[in-house]
Amino acid sequence: MTDWKYRVPRVAYLSGAGSGIGLGFAQALIAEGCSIAIFDLQIPEQVLTRLKTMSKAPSQSVVFYPVDITDPVGVDAAMASAHAQQGTADLAFNCAGLMRNAVFTELAYETFRQVIDVNLMGSRNFAASALKHFSPQGHLVFMASLAGVVGSYTQAAYAASKFGVVGLAEVLRAEQKLCGIDVSVVCPGEIQTPLLDYERQHGSPVTRSLNAVAGVLTVDQAVVGILRGIQRRQFMITPGFKARLIRALARKCTSLQRWIVDRNLARSIRRNT
Repeated sequence: MTDWKYRVPRVAYLSGAGSGIGLGFAQALIAEGCSIAIFDLQIPEQVLTRLKTMSKAPSQSVVFYPVDITDPVGVDAAMASAHAQQGTADLAFNCAGLMRNAVFTELAYETFRQVIDVNLMGSRNFAASALKHFSPQGHLVFMASLAGVVGSYTQAAYAASKFGVVGLAEVLRAEQKLCGIDVSVVCPGEIQTPLLDYERQHGSPVTRSLNAVAGVLTVDQAVVGILRGIQRRQFMITPGFKARLIRALARKCTSLQRWIVDRNLARSIRRNT
């Protein structure tokens, strides 16, 4: 059905697959004939049932392993169970994430720490466990963000965590290449998920205005772009033309990108005050 560089993954380990981009990606992989191991705090029973009924072959399995991604011992145990029950992973994709935004001087230490624990330490825990259970030519994928390439107003905790994820992916790309494992990091702009819904409800209109420059993708649009990048084993994957343009500016024309951010921020603050 699709063009994978090596083969369609037989087993994929996914965190955060109970909703949003993780759920969309789980559905796409099941349609490819892949078995799925889901690691999350919880998943609605109707969602898990729907995923199971999507399986195309008797050999496919969809199994939920309840775990807190911030608990390294728990993640280790959950992935050991997945290995025993479903086999080694051809693909492991950490989609679990948290966003809590506020101007830095108004952002509580506990909130900042929570975002770092889920997004960055959770990525560390997922990778450390998954790397014990890979098949040859395995593929480790991190969910970062365009906020891991370009800092944005009110996103001190979120950007710090996602810049950290990008840095972690850069190091593991080099280290794991020696072991035959590919590493990718997904850096999308905004995607219409429950995470974004929360930000729209509780976040700043200034942040919303600034981030609108990169556009908003539906989950289906994002999944198509992310899946294409994973199939090709690209290192940095950014779905959406506008988001890719901003990423290119941030990495190659940093002074110009910062000037654009400062100009847009000043305009947005004037409109919203």
